[in-house]
Amino acid sequence: MDTACVSFGFAEKPSRSARFRLDFCGQLFMETVVMKRLVSIAFCVIVMFLISARPAPAQSFQEGKPLDWPVAMPAGPSTWLLGQPYGNTTGAFARGSMWYSAGQRLHFGIDISMPCGTPLVAVAEGEVRGVDDLGFGSGPHNLILRHEAYGITTLYGHLLERPPLVNGQWVERGQVVGLSGDPDGTCDSRPHLHLEVRSLDYFTAYNPVEYINAAWHSLSTVGSYSEQVFQRDLDNPRRWLTLLDQPTVAFGGGALNNYAAAWPSGSQPPANPPLPREASPLPENATVRQRRLGYEGCCFWPWWHATDPNLLYTIDGPAGQRANVYAWQIGPETTFDIVQQAPPPFTSPDGSYELRLAGDMTAIYNTATGEAWAVPTNGEIAALSPDNSRLLWLTRDGLSIPGSEPPLTQIWISGARGENPQMIAEQRGGSARWLDSERVLITTSERQVSTLQIYHVADGSTYELGRWTRLRGLDVAPGGGRLIFYLTFQDDPQLDGVYVIDTQPGAVARQLPWFGAWKWRDASSVYYIPFQPDDNLHSLAYYDLETGENRMLVTPDHMAFTVANGDWSVSADGQRIVYLNANDLTMWLLEIQ
Repeated sequence: MDTACVSFGFAEKPSRSARFRLDFCGQLFMETVVMKRLVSIAFCVIVMFLISARPAPAQSFQEGKPLDWPVAMPAGPSTWLLGQPYGNTTGAFARGSMWYSAGQRLHFGIDISMPCGTPLVAVAEGEVRGVDDLGFGSGPHNLILRHEAYGITTLYGHLLERPPLVNGQWVERGQVVGLSGDPDGTCDSRPHLHLEVRSLDYFTAYNPVEYINAAWHSLSTVGSYSEQVFQRDLDNPRRWLTLLDQPTVAFGGGALNNYAAAWPSGSQPPANPPLPREASPLPENATVRQRRLGYEGCCFWPWWHATDPNLLYTIDGPAGQRANVYAWQIGPETTFDIVQQAPPPFTSPDGSYELRLAGDMTAIYNTATGEAWAVPTNGEIAALSPDNSRLLWLTRDGLSIPGSEPPLTQIWISGARGENPQMIAEQRGGSARWLDSERVLITTSERQVSTLQIYHVADGSTYELGRWTRLRGLDVAPGGGRLIFYLTFQDDPQLDGVYVIDTQPGAVARQLPWFGAWKWRDASSVYYIPFQPDDNLHSLAYYDLETGENRMLVTPDHMAFTVANGDWSVSADGQRIVYLNANDLTMWLLEIQ
């Protein structure tokens, strides 16, 4: 192996012939040829069983949960959406010592995004036990209700004004008890309700999912759930990764997430753009088949190879042992191999280069030739352009802390080997990413107004694509020719919804006739899960952005289908969807033909 690779921190990968069979965790490794042969027979039997398995239908709500939702209106882009969940979130991991040290560095409530002034109701009957008791935080105003019958208290935080209640007052279930606000007191910073469920003595915080009767799997299809929302411990890679399995918090206890190796962690490169792809038109008689793909409990947040539709990657391993990255060859006889120890490397958009941070430099490794080099990037990891000819990286003069002035951000580009570095923009906060090999998409945000600009590398020219208030979910199409995003809480509710816009000067965004979670099928079509906030039985639809064809592919009457954690993704050819099944927390595969 090239010695330069070692000096930049690349380790030689294990052979992909290192096979393993399934024990109850799927982690017992093969060490002899005889065992490999025996296991390959057993594995084929297991795969046939998995292919024939079918998921049980999900229940709309779990019986026996004592609390109602704190907002009487149904969820939606004009009313409220689920934001940061309770527990081991990536946000709590990043800011645990700053905001959540008293709560074992976990997010000990749920955040529900909504406009300021939204009426809030009592989740159950109870007694008022605190009004503006800021010893519990969650200002500028808060409320504590005691629900003796259920052995819990609830705390409503970040309220707009002092609740019109007094200590000792009795409230009924569904009674309006306050108005939602903004922790920064601006109503245009980050308006949301922070809701906690605690013990009667306040010393313990419980997962609200265990108490509130709601269609949690459907609520988590939109919002922050388009990417990994829970922090992964690579020495215990299945723990605390869903809405349902989060730990109880003991206030004043030690940190629960002091991980020796976490994913994601540290510096992150700008997101890779999806490579251009044009799938064949979806046949009018297209059928959808599904089969169980993973073994029990495997795997959370898999990702497809950028160009090979038959190749899928996962992270998994037993507790107490460093997890590995596995490659799954998808076919009638699906197999999976060890690729390397976790964490996975960052890669170029086409997967042909690996990138790692090495001190103040980005180390780049050609996986085909073994060649490696490093480029000074001021301690931030860079992203390669889709044609692997240029680098893009961002430097910031501090942490991005919600409610505070954004850090000064510089956006840099250079040649792939660091030649001709130049700063193309300097701004407060925001982000940048490759749109395609010749253009950079630059985003700035101020008081919830997002501006999208496009920078041309060849001549340094720029043009503004548009400005929108409360823009969320910005997503680049394969090839960079379009963007999709959604707008929430507009002054005119009819403007709330999903939009698409071409990335050419003068383009106008147009609203789509549906709201939900989407994934690109190809450059001109998407699959989407319609947002059904009162039902955990999901549907799957197809929408052609050019023709307007809108077709339902899976309905609850047709097939049991419920995605957990918003965890689903589409293969490079647009014909397969891998998703985390909410009923067994195992990967399942939808094949669309």
